[in-house]
Parts: sequence; C-alpha cells; structure tokens
Amino acid sequence: MFDTPHRNHPSIIAERIGSYFVLILFLFYNTLTAGSNDLTDLVKLSYWQMVAKQLTAGNFSVLLSAAGVVIVLVFVLGFSVLRWSRTYFHITDGILFSERRTLMRKLSKLPVNSITTVNVEQNIFEKLIGTAKVKIDINSAVTANKTDFIFILKKEEALLLKETLLAARNENEPTRQAESEKTLIAAFSTADAVRHKLLSVPFVEIIMTAVVLIPMFFGANAVDIQEALPLLGISLLLYIGSLILGVLNYSKFRLEADEKRIYISHGMLQTHAYAFEKKRVKAVFFKQSLLARLFGLCSVELAVVGLGNEKNESPRLCLLVPKQRAESLICTLLPDFAAAKEPLVSEKAALIPSLFFAVAATAISSLLMAFYPLYGAIVTAVVFAAGILASVLSQRTRTVSMEDSLFCCAAGILNKSAVRIRYCDMQEVRFYTNPVMKKGTIGRIGFSILAARNIAVRKTGWFDLSVFKELVTNVADAPDASDL
Repeated sequence: MFDTPHRNHPSIIAERIGSYFVLILFLFYNTLTAGSNDLTDLVKLSYWQMVAKQLTAGNFSVLLSAAGVVIVLVFVLGFSVLRWSRTYFHITDGILFSERRTLMRKLSKLPVNSITTVNVEQNIFEKLIGTAKVKIDINSAVTANKTDFIFILKKEEALLLKETLLAARNENEPTRQAESEKTLIAAFSTADAVRHKLLSVPFVEIIMTAVVLIPMFFGANAVDIQEALPLLGISLLLYIGSLILGVLNYSKFRLEADEKRIYISHGMLQTHAYAFEKKRVKAVFFKQSLLARLFGLCSVELAVVGLGNEKNESPRLCLLVPKQRAESLICTLLPDFAAAKEPLVSEKAALIPSLFFAVAATAISSLLMAFYPLYGAIVTAVVFAAGILASVLSQRTRTVSMEDSLFCCAAGILNKSAVRIRYCDMQEVRFYTNPVMKKGTIGRIGFSILAARNIAVRKTGWFDLSVFKELVTNVADAPDASDL
C-alpha cells in the first residue's frame, strides 16, 4: 500500500497551526474590542477595497488592524495547505522516502533497518476524528532528543504503516507473528495510576508551597483566612486538575514483551505506545519520591537509544510498585541489568562541601529575621538543622557498585534515583575534584550514557581515586556496543 506516494491526513494542518491560530484569534479579539473595526466590516467588499488603497499608498499601519490579522491567518493557512499538498512519503526497496516538493525542496531517505522504534500515539483531537500519529525514531544519539519522522494518518492506516515498517525491518520475523507471541507482563489499574500520582509529588514542591503560604498568616500584615480562601481554592483546583490529567495519562497501563521487544502502552485521553528492542536499552533508572520511599515503592524508567521526543520523556517500564516486584521485572525482561552486589558508600570527606553549603544557606535565611523576627528565627533554626541532617544523609545515600558488566550508582535524600548502566554503554567517564578533596585523592565520578547526545553528565558522590581507576578499567575492557 505504501509503495506509492502518500500524503498525511489533512488534519495535520490543524495540528501544526493550532497554537498560531489561538494567538491570531486573541489578537483578532483585542483588535475588535479596541473599536478599530466592526466584525461586519470584514465581510464587506468596500472595506477590503479601502485596505488595498491604504496599502497601495504605502500606509502599512493598516496591517495592525483586524484586516492585518485576517491576512496573516490566510497566509499561514495557505502556506500550510501548500506544504501539506506537496509533501509525500513512500516505502520502496527497504527505504522510507519523505519528500517535500515546495520551493525549498527536501528529500529524506531512511533505510528501514536503521529504524529503532515505530510508535503510534493519539491525542484527544485525533481520537475525535479517528486519526493517529506515527512517530519514527532512528538509531542515532544525535537526534535522540526529538522524534525523527512524524506522520498523521487514519488510525487503520497508521497501524498498517507501523506494521509495514517493522515487517520490512525484520523480513525474517514478520510483525504479525511477533505480535501474536506477545506476553502480558504487567497491567495497572486506575487505582494504581491514582496511587502513582499521589505518591509522586516532589517533596520540594510541598516545602516551597508551605514556605510561600505560611508567612501570609503571620505578622502585622497577616492575611485574613476568609480573604485567602479564593486563592487557596484556585490552588486546590489546579492541583486536582493536574492530578486528574496525570491519572488519565497513566490509565490502562500495560507492559508486554516478546522474545526481542518490549511493548508499553498507556493513556486514556492521549494514548502513548512504545515498542523497542531490548538490546536498545542503555540504562535503567529506579525512581522514588519521598512518599514512595515511605511505602517501599519505586518506578522504573529506561534510556533507549534513538527513542526520544521534544518533551524529554523516557519510556516508563512500570508505575510505582514494591521494589521486589521492580527487581523481578528487570530480571524477567532485562536480565543484563540485574544487580546483586552491596553498594559502596561515599567517603566521609563528602561532608566537607555539604556542610559548607549548609552554613551558607543558614546565613542567608537569617536575613529573614530583619523583617519577621519570630518567623525568621524559626526558619533559620530549621534550615541549620536541616542542613546538618542533609549533609549526613547526602553522604550516606550516595553509593556506587560495580557488577561484572554493570555500573550502579544512587543518590537522593528525599527523592532517590538509582541508575544501572553497562560498561559498554558509558562514555566520557571523568574524575572531578577540588583543591581540598584532591589532597585525599577523593573526587566525584562523572559519566554520560550512550543514548542521547544532550543527556547531561551524571555525577556520583565523593569516592577514592581507586574506585575511578577500577571503573575506567572496566569500561576500557568492555566489548564494543556501537552496533546496537
């Protein structure tokens, strides 16, 4: 079916100019309410003749009126329609061609064997009109933070395009056969989604909210609680709305797998579906908020080479589950990332920089006492105590361990994050130190993951130089993973 040139569904025009259209409507409304033109004037021939005369006379200020807004809208819409009508794609001899035949011609050729993932998604608008978005990612770290190709088709055609691309990439293993052998690994209910959102609230947000709201009810300028009810009500509604959207986003969460691939789908209003080969997984992240840690729960995210988008989202292997179950999922699906060794705790010298920042934070918070003596004194004491406690906990919670083929590191006082990465997938391993810590041959290990060009360098706690040397040796001796 796709061996001849195909266009995207016309709805791609609305999706591309949607944000511009809202902006234009806003400007259009402001122009009309300013009284420069009546809405009925825009449908009169005499009005547009007057606009043409003004432009011919060189009076371009007329473009600032409602007429200018309409002209911009027509231009944007016309350009979008032209671009849609002159953009085609097709698959020939194992190559995906995407061509734009406008004045600025563009032809992209993508061998299907370089495709990492083909995912189908639907937002609310697409569900209403029966279309779906096909997202194609290639095996490249350079473009891992964005989707490489996006096509919008009728849902049936979108699924068929996905099936055609995967079948062409794996000629010896047709997609239909692979999909029939999928096994359901885990399914999460709406109640699980609610628990995940409630327990995933960052503790820092709770603290910042308290710091902002509490001073409003103390001191000479204290706000009456009756006057603050509207603000508190709006804040509560926004939080509830965010919670509901989050729950809908993770509803119908299903984790499936076959011999070579992992399939993840979730979402009620906007459907997300990921399918990728297990060998493309470069790192595993265990995430825990403070509330999740109190209940012994964690979620798992994956770093997959070539799989990324403009929202910096990573495929989530599961919602919050007991740690034993998370480990069981890793052992079942990704046994190469199973860890067993006891972690090594950061050096006690790590307390030095942490205590320095604690003292600095205490000094800054003490400035509040000049404006709110009682409240400022309480905050200063709390900051000092919290700083000391945080210094100790930071040193105790930063750990590393080295398995036979795996490097593991963890950090986080409130929200804990642990990453597991194979030696063959590590790059730019460095040793960071300072004049004080250097005397004790102590520093921090920094590394990045071979999955995306713009992934920030991750740093461990403070460890002896011997740990860094052992890690460098393991990375140097690891097999080449560039073909994955």
